[in-house]
This record gives sequence, structure tokens and C-alpha cells, in this order.
Amino acid sequence: MESKSASIIVLSGGTSSRFGADKSQAILGHHKLIEHILSDIPKEFEIIIVGPDPKFAGATYRYVQEQPLGGGPVAAIAAAMDICESEVVGVIATDMPFAISHMVHLYSAMTSHDDAVMYVDSDGFKQPLAAIYRTQALEVALSAMGNLEGESMRSLISNLNIREIPMSPEVEKAMIDVDTPHDLVVAMQYLASL
Repeated sequence: MESKSASIIVLSGGTSSRFGADKSQAILGHHKLIEHILSDIPKEFEIIIVGPDPKFAGATYRYVQEQPLGGGPVAAIAAAMDICESEVVGVIATDMPFAISHMVHLYSAMTSHDDAVMYVDSDGFKQPLAAIYRTQALEVALSAMGNLEGESMRSLISNLNIREIPMSPEVEKAMIDVDTPHDLVVAMQYLASL
């Protein structure tokens, strides 16, 4: 992917209800979850954060807030798309601290016929929150939904032409999703194994 022709949207404004606190600020190793994500994004990608400014000096980024606050991942993506200027965009949830390097590999798998490229796990679950999207297709899908508050990612991707990439065992392990305090413990164990 050529320089600045692709962006990555980092979703960081969720309610973190199952976690009990702002997940993006949870400490994993010596860094916050969002810092793990931002540190791993290659410099050639524009970064758009949806959520509060993380005040992270290690990366250049812009940030926006979804409307209404806590409106869910679809509303958050729509807020980012308002300032996104690239042809292709990645979407990564801030609670997936090891996924970014694998997600970036998906850019090279996208063809001109694909609206999106995403990993599929061994149970057949598509991972839309560590995936690559064609900006125009994503904008069409968002505009077709009307009110975006509380809408599911499954609804958003239902009309997209998706290239599915089976997860290898390595990728499946790296797709740890920190939704609960127990998940953070699992993530710490995974980090220690790297």
C-alpha cells in the first residue's frame, strides 16, 4: 500500500461495560491497551482514533468522538469516515492489542472486487473489528443503515462483498479480545509468551 493511501481507525470510545472501566486505559505489561495498538501501526498509515485523545506522543493521529457518545462501533466508524480521505481503511478495536500486525497483512490480500477483507476463525466467525474495508463501499453501507446508534457490525457488513481469510492458529491466538478482567489476564499470559 502506498504511503497515506490507507488509514487505520482505532475504536476507543466504547462503554467497556463488561470490563468495568475504560478498557483502552487498562495496563498490559508496561503500556495501556491503546498504546500497544498505536505503537504497532506502521508509520505509512494515517491514524484516526474514535474516542478521547489518548495523549500518546509515540504516533501521529487525529481523533474524533462518535455521536452520540457510546453509540457503538458502527456510529464510531461513521464518525471516523467523516474525516477519512484514503481509499482503503482498516478498523481495529482498542481491546485487541495483538491484532494490528496481522490486520495490516490483510491490505495486500484486497483486490479490486473486494469491499472488505477480514479474518474468519475456525468456528466461521468473521472478525470485522480487525479488518480492512474499501472506503467507498463502507460509506455506502453506512448510509444505507439510517440511524447508526447501537447498530451491530454484523448488520454493517451484511451487504459487503467480503474476502474471507482463514485464521492460522497463530493469528487466532493473537486475536485476543479484552472484554473482561479475566481476558486481560489471558492477554498478559500471551504477552509473556511472545
